[in-house]
Amino acid sequence: MTRERRGANWLRAIMLSLFALASPGQAQGTQDKPSRTYRIGIINYAGAGATGAVIVKRALDRIGYREGVNTVYAERVGDRDLSVMPRIAEELVAWKPDIIISLMTNAHIAIQKATERTQTPVVFWSTNPLQSGVVKGYRSSGTNFTGFSYEPYTQLLQLRLLKLAIPNIRCVGHLYNHTYSPAPGTLRELETAGRLMNLPIRVHEALTVAEIEPAIAAMRAEGCDGFVVGPHELFNGNGAMVGALALKYRLAAVSIQDSIVRGGGLASYAPPFERGWTAMALVIDHILQTGTKPADIPIDRGFKSPLTINLESARTLGLALPPSLIDEADTLLP
Repeated sequence: MTRERRGANWLRAIMLSLFALASPGQAQGTQDKPSRTYRIGIINYAGAGATGAVIVKRALDRIGYREGVNTVYAERVGDRDLSVMPRIAEELVAWKPDIIISLMTNAHIAIQKATERTQTPVVFWSTNPLQSGVVKGYRSSGTNFTGFSYEPYTQLLQLRLLKLAIPNIRCVGHLYNHTYSPAPGTLRELETAGRLMNLPIRVHEALTVAEIEPAIAAMRAEGCDGFVVGPHELFNGNGAMVGALALKYRLAAVSIQDSIVRGGGLASYAPPFERGWTAMALVIDHILQTGTKPADIPIDRGFKSPLTINLESARTLGLALPPSLIDEADTLLP
């Protein structure tokens, strides 16, 4: 069987299984799980009790992985302190888990290094696993990692939205911070999308909170009418500030963060984290029950990123959004 056929069959099986996982009454077959104890590690760059870990564990419970019965978890969290990640990754691998759940890019990078010798299977949700280096390709990871990532061509969607919202847009700014490993890849994809759509991209870097406003002001001074916010926790954690500054300088901000669009940004294509976290359970189950190597499971990028549009921001910016664009939105902020 060809790799393409194996990949298609795997994705088809995942989609069929999602219906059972989504309906508790239909999640049968848990009695068929072997009566052994599974050791599942979780590593998260965020803090204890983070939503992703809770959702994955809940989804695993629904398909038969009962904590304290046939499943034991060991969780390590970084509390957003990059310096502790190598240590906690090594601790988790030393616990000898059957599989590891990795949440957030800084966790992926740390656990990749820690599993170089053991090749423990890792299932993740990742912003850009190619850029961070934890996989070598989407159809076959070429590593001990597999899982879920953003849908392709998000940057094209962002520029398309800006062109529809501002037909005479002259250039698009990019709020950038190179210190996050997926950021350079996002910039390259945005610049490629800009060339395809004949839109110049003006990059302005902000490495601290104090540099965010000058960067946004510079975009306005260059004649840009909108900007795309790059991936970085500096921007995510100050989403309300970024959104408010976008309105202050009369710029349409598009991002992947709901905090920015709710703060005054025009729109966001936010990753469908909850659906991805839920689906991770099926991949984990497949690896544990069949011994399939992560390299043989394609990275799934099939979940659409929900679109949120802030209509109040559009009115403040004097934008007459096309009805067809408004109709595309999954959520409208009045």
